[in-house]
Amino acid sequence: MTDINFGGSVTVAMSTTGDLSDLDLMIEEYAGEVETQFVKKSMMRQFVPVKAVRGTDTITNDVMGATTLKAVGRGAKRVEPGKATFDKITLTVDTIILARNTVALLDQFQNRYDVRMELGEDHGKEIGKFFDEAFIIQGIKCSDLTAVGDNGTAVGVTNGISNTVVLTSAGDESDPDKLQRGIEDVCQRIEEDDNDLDGGVILVRPAEYYTLLRNDRLINSQFSTANGDFAEGKVLKSCGLPIIKTNRIPTAAITDHKLGTAYNVSATEAKCKALVLLPKALLAGESIPLTSDVWYNKEELQWFIDSYLAFGVTANRHDMCGQVRAA
Repeated sequence: MTDINFGGSVTVAMSTTGDLSDLDLMIEEYAGEVETQFVKKSMMRQFVPVKAVRGTDTITNDVMGATTLKAVGRGAKRVEPGKATFDKITLTVDTIILARNTVALLDQFQNRYDVRMELGEDHGKEIGKFFDEAFIIQGIKCSDLTAVGDNGTAVGVTNGISNTVVLTSAGDESDPDKLQRGIEDVCQRIEEDDNDLDGGVILVRPAEYYTLLRNDRLINSQFSTANGDFAEGKVLKSCGLPIIKTNRIPTAAITDHKLGTAYNVSATEAKCKALVLLPKALLAGESIPLTSDVWYNKEELQWFIDSYLAFGVTANRHDMCGQVRAA
């Protein structure tokens, strides 16, 4: 019998048929593949800051309305002070997202590096897809809002309208000029609300990306992020923003999202064809970073290969995002 300790959290006793002395290294190899694949496949963390949620399951972001300027002339006339409008946005992280596989015998996981690699890559890819989809869903919902805040106060917003541009006729999303005009209209609304487009991104599905590729007015350039995930990848730019293709934009209604009803998608919301996101558009938090573990269950006589995290995202500034929606 051999006692095995995994990171001090779980200790089990079992009969071993192979050498388990390198198990820590094997877990490290597996976890490295998960992290590598997650970073490779997930892109939203690069565009939206994710705050650490520690000691609580809720984070709050206080927001304030615009300041009103006053004119002070000659004489003793008193200037009435302006009243600032305050509100708050809260985000609760209360769900763990888990990728799990079981293996009846450790030998397969222990002795074959390709098994550890493929399991890690698959876990990282699936978690990365789910992570990005949650952000995009909230970006779509945020674009439809005319006010943001727990009390519904339109703080920091002057236009008082949503930044959703609906195309005129069915099939317009397949016309490169009409789709590009829709994106320009969204960016115009954002800028007319006195926001800079710095740091923003335009997300489209592959079909819309290749539609825009046929528009000669768009700029094709080399795009690289700080960690090189998109190094030497050719992307289009519109209104100074990179256009990134992704399959994470929903194309059908979602009625049972794993993070809860706030992430469900209606049939209308699933008509989004292009999403413009600035970094402050969303409020995101993470209470459990991406974590991997390998542990043995004596009752089931099986090894469990786990990867999990806990995060959430919600609307923060609706004036800093927008979408083009099909008719």
